[in-house]
Amino acid sequence: MPRDLFVCSSDRTRAPIAAALFHAAAKAAGMEDELTCDSAGIRAQHGQHIADGVIAVLAEKGIEPRRIGVQMLSPKLIKAAELILVMTSDQEKEITTNFISARNKTKTLMSVMRSDADVFDPNHCSLEKFRACRDMMEPAINELVERLQ
Repeated sequence: MPRDLFVCSSDRTRAPIAAALFHAAAKAAGMEDELTCDSAGIRAQHGQHIADGVIAVLAEKGIEPRRIGVQMLSPKLIKAAELILVMTSDQEKEITTNFISARNKTKTLMSVMRSDADVFDPNHCSLEKFRACRDMMEPAINELVERLQ
């Protein structure tokens, strides 16, 4: 079961990038088995796959996505997670309103860096936007892994 859960709207862009970056950082720190993660989408649709831009910008860093398909956020995933990291403050509100068990373990990814910035969604945008999204999240992911060591 995952320890950390990254959540975005569809599990097609931001959350899969964050999960792959987290896994790579945990592996580099020698904590691949201790620091596990997964991703999910609040409104993920069965049968969809992560965006091609995700695969491309991860490949630029020598990282593979954790999986190709998307998954819907569920009570089971929330219960299994020790920490739930969302991309926007609106997502944080939605999850903590709809899932009581998520209330004390959900926060925005950028709050790790003491920032109230939301991570923008690069879906249906250029590869440049996917890169910018990845580069925005990477320092927060690295900081998170460092704190969890």
